[in-house]
Amino acid sequence: MTPTPVKNGNIFLLTGFFIVNMIACILLLSSITFFCKGSISFWQFPVAIILSVIANIYACRYLKAGSAILVRSLISIAVVIIGTLLVACYFYDVSYDGQAYHQETIYQLKNGWNPYFTMLPDSVNQVLYINHYSKEAELSQSAIYSTLHHIEAGKATNIMLLIASFCLTLSYLYTLNKLSTTKNVLLSLLITLNPIAVNQLLTYYVDGQLATMILCLTIALLMVIRDPNSYNLTLLAAIIIIAVNIKFTAVVYVVLVLTAAFAWLIFNKKLIAAKKIFSAAMVSGVIGIVMVGYNPYVVNTVKYQHPFYPLMGKNKIDIISYNLPAGFENKNGADKLFISIFSHTGNITPVNGQIVSLKIPLTFNKSDVLNAAKVDTRIAGFGPLFSGILILSCILLVFLAINPNKPPQFKAILYLLAVIVIAICIIPESWWARYIPQLWFIPIIILLASELSEKSMWIKILKPLIYILIAFNISFCFIGIGWNFLMTNLVNYQIAELKASGKTILVQWGSAKSNRIRFEENHIPYLETNLDNKKTENFAHSDSKFLLPDNQPVTPEPTLVKWARKFQGQEGK
Repeated sequence: MTPTPVKNGNIFLLTGFFIVNMIACILLLSSITFFCKGSISFWQFPVAIILSVIANIYACRYLKAGSAILVRSLISIAVVIIGTLLVACYFYDVSYDGQAYHQETIYQLKNGWNPYFTMLPDSVNQVLYINHYSKEAELSQSAIYSTLHHIEAGKATNIMLLIASFCLTLSYLYTLNKLSTTKNVLLSLLITLNPIAVNQLLTYYVDGQLATMILCLTIALLMVIRDPNSYNLTLLAAIIIIAVNIKFTAVVYVVLVLTAAFAWLIFNKKLIAAKKIFSAAMVSGVIGIVMVGYNPYVVNTVKYQHPFYPLMGKNKIDIISYNLPAGFENKNGADKLFISIFSHTGNITPVNGQIVSLKIPLTFNKSDVLNAAKVDTRIAGFGPLFSGILILSCILLVFLAINPNKPPQFKAILYLLAVIVIAICIIPESWWARYIPQLWFIPIIILLASELSEKSMWIKILKPLIYILIAFNISFCFIGIGWNFLMTNLVNYQIAELKASGKTILVQWGSAKSNRIRFEENHIPYLETNLDNKKTENFAHSDSKFLLPDNQPVTPEPTLVKWARKFQGQEGK
């Protein structure tokens, strides 16, 4: 009889395998449609589900897992799809970038825009970013939007990919057969619940997806190294196709991680795995960049002589200067990174008058806690306790290094840590946490090494302390979900008030023109006009504003709405 850990590992593997393949299938189907002069429609999402189920059936046969495992995995997949869609549809994205251009991109794709052959006009809000940035997230999200006709449904992909990264990590740890189920689950949760990913779950920001896909890429490579079978290689290829289209920096990370893996295999004379990884990476890389990533990479190169336009190449734009905290102007990358990690957590910009303030590690105040839950925290963005966690983890690593009974995997773990450090150092603006989500992995990887090692006294003391601190640090992120719950109640109240009027609403969208989609989905007529110097109300956490009709009866505000108005300013971008 198959041991329970292996059975459980197969269920988690099949669940993660399905989610990744489904997103990759949406991208491939969308790309083929664009090349055929078509557009995103209702069918890409359900067809991707069907194709991914078929792939899972064949994978289950290869694993010799049996029909019971297949059925259980399909049930878990159904729960994931339905559950994530329900959560995504319930909450509103009230983030700045989400309302400014991510939702606008999704809306344009759903309504017939073919980015391979057409550039949107300047009248579209933040059109430069929409036309020229990577579009993996928006392509898959617009396919879901086209099927369900609810703009918020697309956020489900954030949660799906987070679950996929957890499932793949857990399935890999099961294959090691070194730790208890409790430790496997705990380590998988801690490395998956990256604050960058958790804080962006209910928004259309893409850095959280980058965090999850870097983790998925690493796990897939480890799986291929252990067993370079066709299904592990398919998983790796699907991850590469997704990852290189999340954002420009993802291309750099994918190339670095693949190069590091290839070098490790060559050095250790694992030539079969090296050849298979190289072949899979080349094929999926070309598909990801040239086919799925035709816009932006090919379009930008042909029209603007650089695949990463408008951030590089001729007429490049500067998106850092107006985000750079005061005092960072003349500092090098290493100084900025150090200061950011060891300072109070804050969303500090040149215009808000705040300054970066160093603090003693493992100390925090009210401001740190509130800022830890923001989707785009600039300083100490991994949480108030992370600096202390990092110091303790490095001390733990030293004790592991001098331990005479190191695990056989210790050199590989050191190599992986070195690759992560390099991936951080090559990013000029690494002080901004969402640009280097992989930094979060370092303490958890060191914890894994400690679990595989013989325990000395100091290891026994440090290890549980780091576990507790990481869990406590993650808990701060969930304040943001509570805050979003309040904002969602405020949005629903505002929509109900406007809909009840039965009249055309005067609006001024500001930087959040995508808010018109909420009007359209709720069949609220509107007229865009200048409302400056008028007594207006702002939509929840945006600069869009509206004018209530005269003699509009005011419905008493529920308690949650009152709380939402009180705490509306407690969250940043």
